[in-house]
Amino acid sequence: MAIFNVQRFYEYMISMNSFSLNNFKLATRPINTNKLSIYYYNDTHGNSDEILGVINGARKFKNDEGTRDSVSFVLSAGDNYSGANVKKNKFFVDLMQNIIGVDASAIGNHEMDGGSDGFCKAAKGKKVDFIASNVVLDKNNPMSEVIKKSMIIERQGMRIGLVGSMPLDLEMVSKSDNIKDIKVLPFDETVNAIQNEINKLKEMKIDKVILLSHTGYEEDKKLASSLDGVDIIVGGHTHTVVNGAKSGENIVPSKSGEPVLIVQGGENGKYYGIINAEFNKNGVLKTAENTLYRSPIRKKSPIIEHIKVQNLGKSPKVGTITKIDPMPANRRIEHCPWTSTLADAMKEELGADIALINSANVRKVPQTGLLTENDISESVPMKNKLLKTKITQKQLTNAIKNSAKTTMSHHEGVPGLLQVSGLKYKIDTDGNLLELNFVDKNGKISPINIANPSDDIVYTVIYDDFAAKEHGEYPELFPQFEVQHFNFDKDKTMIDYLNKKHDKEHLEFNDDKRIEIVKTSKQKQENNSSQRFLNLTCPKVS
Repeated sequence: MAIFNVQRFYEYMISMNSFSLNNFKLATRPINTNKLSIYYYNDTHGNSDEILGVINGARKFKNDEGTRDSVSFVLSAGDNYSGANVKKNKFFVDLMQNIIGVDASAIGNHEMDGGSDGFCKAAKGKKVDFIASNVVLDKNNPMSEVIKKSMIIERQGMRIGLVGSMPLDLEMVSKSDNIKDIKVLPFDETVNAIQNEINKLKEMKIDKVILLSHTGYEEDKKLASSLDGVDIIVGGHTHTVVNGAKSGENIVPSKSGEPVLIVQGGENGKYYGIINAEFNKNGVLKTAENTLYRSPIRKKSPIIEHIKVQNLGKSPKVGTITKIDPMPANRRIEHCPWTSTLADAMKEELGADIALINSANVRKVPQTGLLTENDISESVPMKNKLLKTKITQKQLTNAIKNSAKTTMSHHEGVPGLLQVSGLKYKIDTDGNLLELNFVDKNGKISPINIANPSDDIVYTVIYDDFAAKEHGEYPELFPQFEVQHFNFDKDKTMIDYLNKKHDKEHLEFNDDKRIEIVKTSKQKQENNSSQRFLNLTCPKVS
C-alpha cells in the first residue's frame, strides 16, 4: 500500500530539476490536522452485473466512519450510466443517491447519450450534485437548472470545494444530434474556467479543492500542472487503473508547485478506490494514501435483479447461455466473441455481406445462465441507429487497416478495433494489417489484396450511425453511397437472431479466430510512456 509523503514529493521534484525548495514553503509544522477520506469510482456505464461491488464497497466505507478520524465523502467521476433509456438511467441515479450515497459526480460523455433533455429527466430532482465548469450551454438548455460549475460541502467542520470538468473530446465520442446545444471548452479555456471556479472558492476561504474530471488520465495530469489550488483530481473517461500514490506518476506538481494527487479506477465497476489524505494548515496535501480495490467477480446479483425488475419491469427470456467467453481485459484491442455474434445478427437480419461494430460500443458480455432481452440491451446501451450502405473494397480495407494501426499504437487502445462479420483479418501487435479475407454467406473465404484493394468491388455493409460520423473515430466509414436507415440498434437484431435458433437453451459464444493478433516480428523498443501505462494499469491491488 503506497503512501505519498510531501517531503519525498519535493525531493523527487528537486531530483528532476523541476524546481528548488525556495519556490514553495514546506509543510513541516501544521497547527491542525485535517484528514479527509474519499470513496470514489468512475465509468460504471450502467453495468448492473458489476455495480454490486461498488455498492458493497461504499456500504463498508460508510460503516467504517465511526472508527475513522477523518471527514468522509463519496464521489463519482462520471459515466455513471450510458444509453438513452431515461427510465434505466433514472434507476442508476437512484442507486447513486440512495444506495451508494454519492455526494457529487462529474458529467461524462455517456450522461449525454440521451442529450441534454434525457440527462435532465434522469438527474432532475435527485440529491446527487452533477458538476461541470468547462461547458457552455445554449440559453434554452435545461441542464443549466440541473448542473453546477462548482460547489462547497461542509461536513464536521471541514469545508471542501468541488469543481467539475466534462470530456474535452465530447464532440468526437458523442453523436452530434445529442450535443448540439452543448459546447465543451478546449483545453486552455477549460483551464481558465476551472481556475475561475477555484479562485471563487479561495475567496470564500476554501483551501481544499477536488476536481471531479471526466477528461482522461493524461489530460488530468496536464490540468493538474496548469492549475493553482487543486489538491486531488478524481478522474475517469480513459478507464485507466491507477493504484497507489507515486511521485512523478499520479502525484504531480500544480502550477505553483504544490502536489496534486490524480486517481482513476478502471471501468464497469471492476474497481473502487479509497483516498486517505492529510492537509497542512494551509490546505496543502501533506500525506496521501490511495488504495484501489478489485470488486469480486460475480454472477448476476439476485438483489440487483430484483431491484431492476421492480423499477424496470420483468424482461422476456431469450434463451440460456451454457458457455461464453468473457469480456476481454481491454475490449478495444482484442477479439470479443459476443460482439462478433452481435455483428452476425446484424448481417443476417438485415441482409448484408458484412457487418462492422466498433469495439468500444459493446459495454458488457452476458454471463452463463438465463439470457433476457434486457441482458442483450444492456450490452449495447448507447442505442445508436443501424444503417445499411455500400462500401468499396478499398474503403473497407483502409477502415480496417487504419483503425488497427491507430488502436494498437495508442497506449489505451483508442478508438478500438473493428469487430466484424463476413470478414476475417490478422494484424500484429503494432497494428499492421497482415491479412484480410471476405467470407461469403456460404463460408467461402476470398483473400483481399491489402496492398492494392479494388475500387470496383463493392460490398453491402451494416454498421451504426456513430461509426458513420464524418469526423468521427472511423472516418473511412462515412457513407459514400446511398444509405438505408433503421430506427433501432443491434440489440433488436440480436434478439431476433437468437429467437430463431432451434436450441436456445444451449447458447455458446466462443472465439472463432475471425480476428487474429500475432506478435510483431521485429523487437519493439518500449518507450517510457507506454511502460508507465502498463505499470499503472496492471497493479497488484487489494
